[in-house]
Amino acid sequence: MQCYLKSSRQRNPLQLSEFSPSLRQSVFKWKQLLSDVSLGCGIVSWRARGLLCVLPASLPFIILSIVSKPYERGIYCDDQSIMYPIKPDTITHTMLGAVVICCIVIIVSSGEAYLVYKEKIYSNSTFNQYVAALYKVVGTFLFGALVSQSLTDLAKYTIGRPRPNFMAVCAPEVCTGYMPVINCSGSLKDVTESRLSFYSGHSSFGMYCMVFLALYVQARLAAKWARLLRPTIQFFLVAFALYVGYTRASDYKHHWSDVLVGLLQGALVAILNVRFVSDFFKKRPPRRSRPDAADGEEHERKPNLQITEVEHGNHCNFRNHPGTF
Repeated sequence: MQCYLKSSRQRNPLQLSEFSPSLRQSVFKWKQLLSDVSLGCGIVSWRARGLLCVLPASLPFIILSIVSKPYERGIYCDDQSIMYPIKPDTITHTMLGAVVICCIVIIVSSGEAYLVYKEKIYSNSTFNQYVAALYKVVGTFLFGALVSQSLTDLAKYTIGRPRPNFMAVCAPEVCTGYMPVINCSGSLKDVTESRLSFYSGHSSFGMYCMVFLALYVQARLAAKWARLLRPTIQFFLVAFALYVGYTRASDYKHHWSDVLVGLLQGALVAILNVRFVSDFFKKRPPRRSRPDAADGEEHERKPNLQITEVEHGNHCNFRNHPGTF
């Protein structure tokens, strides 16, 4: 037996493979648990940040809808552009919303399901991959829709342009020359609504939704067999948005310039939203497969346990000599 006096000693690093299988499995489970907790917190914070961005975008739309008091612009009683009769809506709000929801459900849900199944897209979330993919697409869509509607209402309530059927809705008792303030005998709610001509909300919302979906199809439906299917779907989407705008002019709800500006604004918001907010055209690297067990884990991902001991006192190095144990 030989004894040596040392103040400290550093052993060689110990690899995980040197331990028993049960210990390796326990270490891997703890490592995976800590990774999932950290990733889960990141997902929650990301969703919270997304919600904090969506809510302010809807504030102008919500506030203006509650206040509901547009600018009362004076009119000329002989203005022929506001003397059209009252006609029912060809495309109502309910009909437009139903078509948009159906298109989103069919196109986005089927597209994301196919791409997740083929592992063309993936998320770092440990939650369901399909739900995570839908959350990103729908969240991006809602953000742009609220921005578009807020911009539309800002213009409507600030400018207060009379609709083409304003005189029929207002039904003034006396009107001669220029009237800075006009006394209407019609319903207050209808008169207020008839001052929101510029610009068309149907046109801007419909064009935003359809251009957004058209760009989604362009990014997601990139297979060779879809070279004709892709533009066909895009044609019908944009054609419906244009048809909605045309009906607003033919129903005497908006002037042609209101429809034109609404279509341009909706398309512009959709393009900017897809370009700078969404990840539709983002190039993704191939996904790395995650190990199912600790023994199948790649070598570089195994934890390297560095054990350092600081010992004080006498250390004895025992050597096997005859007569010793």
